[in-house]
Amino acid sequence: MAKNTKILLVNNGYPSICSPQYSTYIKSIEECLILCSYNVELLTLDTNFEGRLTKIIKYLKFYWKLFWFRGYSKYEFVFVHNYPYVFLPLIFYIKRLNNLVIHWHGTDILPTGGFGKILNKVSYWFLPSRFISVCPSEYFMREVLKKINLKGKIFVSPSGGVDTNEFLPKVKVGYAGKVITLGYCSSLITEKGADFVFSLSKRLAFISEQFGYDVVIELINYGAEKDFFCNQFTRNKDVIIKSPLPKDKMKFFYHGIDVLLFPTKRQAESLGLVGLEAMACGVPVVGTNDFALREYIVPGKTGELFELGDYNGFENAVIRTIENLDNYNPRELVVEKYSKNAVVEQYKEIFRKNEA
Repeated sequence: MAKNTKILLVNNGYPSICSPQYSTYIKSIEECLILCSYNVELLTLDTNFEGRLTKIIKYLKFYWKLFWFRGYSKYEFVFVHNYPYVFLPLIFYIKRLNNLVIHWHGTDILPTGGFGKILNKVSYWFLPSRFISVCPSEYFMREVLKKINLKGKIFVSPSGGVDTNEFLPKVKVGYAGKVITLGYCSSLITEKGADFVFSLSKRLAFISEQFGYDVVIELINYGAEKDFFCNQFTRNKDVIIKSPLPKDKMKFFYHGIDVLLFPTKRQAESLGLVGLEAMACGVPVVGTNDFALREYIVPGKTGELFELGDYNGFENAVIRTIENLDNYNPRELVVEKYSKNAVVEQYKEIFRKNEA
């Protein structure tokens, strides 16, 4: 493919000063496309909003821009993300776009509310007969195929992957006489398992006594239920609450923890990049034995699994991980299958014109 191939990247989000953790995957995907020597341009939502009203105004401006944009035809590929959330202003263009590529994300297929189900179903009516699909995991590819009769090519690619040159292992110094830090950096919502982390926080004294170490939890203050959960967590001196970090600073969070907690209950967990980022930093992950997580959490090697909705299983998996901290090698799998370098090679395959 010619090096000046033009790709338009469309998404309802992009990391910003106000929202550094908003749609971080899209920046990673942009970087991978640039590493392929493609000419990448963005049509994305401005996420510099702090309240509901500002968000609505930004969305209206974004939709206006999508609807009135007249340059779609100049791109060899239009790479659309979160399709149900952007299809409305694209209704009159979607079937005429050059080499349409759709990257399916969690709620595009598995919405959490009634409105989302209706929106998704309506959006599928306007899909062209053939287009290229990209799914972040094997699990999610199966979910997409349950909902949509895809006739074009389908690729599995992990949403920009992990920059393994940036997310490097922390220096291990052994655990005698030190604090064991359990980290949680998913959204503070029940669907992501924040309630399990809260229940675990009330058991830290017991776990500490069992190991003879101080065991603490570090978490990041963001998510729809952050006010509720942070109010609960602040009552516990063994829980440290940190401000949101941009993606390029998240490695410092992972370097400060010994185990990542990822007790998600979210069926739309199509990949879970935080788990892979932690693993790239040499941090084992305790996660749910479901969704995409079981594709990369390998018990005894990259972390430990527990059954969905089983709190006791979660706590036992955390204890088992602490007992075996020196025995995990999670980075190896990330470098092999989920690195940015691996994604660059995948994109070279996806964006070959003769494959479209």
